[in-house]
Amino acid sequence: MDHQLQPVEIAPNIHWVGYAEEWAGLHCNPYIIEDGEDVILIEPGSIPHFSSVARMVSQVVNPARINYILVSHQDPDLCASIPRFEEIVSPDLQIVTHSRAAVLLPHYGIKAPYYNIDTNDWKLTLKSGRELKFIFTPYMHFPGSFMTYDTKSKILFSGDVFGGLSFDWSLFANEFYPEAMKAFHENYMPSRAILEHSMNKLRKLDITMIAPQHGSIINKDIGKYIDTLANLECGDYLFVD
Repeated sequence: MDHQLQPVEIAPNIHWVGYAEEWAGLHCNPYIIEDGEDVILIEPGSIPHFSSVARMVSQVVNPARINYILVSHQDPDLCASIPRFEEIVSPDLQIVTHSRAAVLLPHYGIKAPYYNIDTNDWKLTLKSGRELKFIFTPYMHFPGSFMTYDTKSKILFSGDVFGGLSFDWSLFANEFYPEAMKAFHENYMPSRAILEHSMNKLRKLDITMIAPQHGSIINKDIGKYIDTLANLECGDYLFVD
């Protein structure tokens, strides 16, 4: 049940089009970027949530205008609904992902061609000239995982990274979110060294907002959250004697 939520514009022509369920500790966040002729749907979600997300998307844009679907990795909670979306989006649709994920995604029945970021200079240039830059974050928690940095809005669409586990969900991070974020990363990320390596890449970017695929959107104290993950023990390291 999504309580008939409405899309939320988090930046000009960028909307959150997700859903919330009282019973779920893991909330998923699809997003839409509308940029002139190009419309990008970011991580549309699972099959059970297709109708909710499609309703939200339709309130923002005509789904037939969507010509890119971007997925940071192949987990079903963020991309299993793509074959359903293929029925209503542009026939020119491309799936933007890493080649390692592109090997696995066809098992969902996806028919659209792939735009592999690792063979396209780690960026996607839209018709307007706007660039989406891709930050490789291997093993967080998939070998081909990546984040997407929109150079215009300066929003980081971070995939699983910066996600949170919490039954007390809010769209924007509150004072309790660091603990929700820790709960997710301790269980789903492999090591502090891998986290720290990727966090160091982010320190070079001017980030106004972090929009993860799970949990809450981080719209302030960006450096604090980067530091939190850079110093977090997780994965196998939790079990070292």
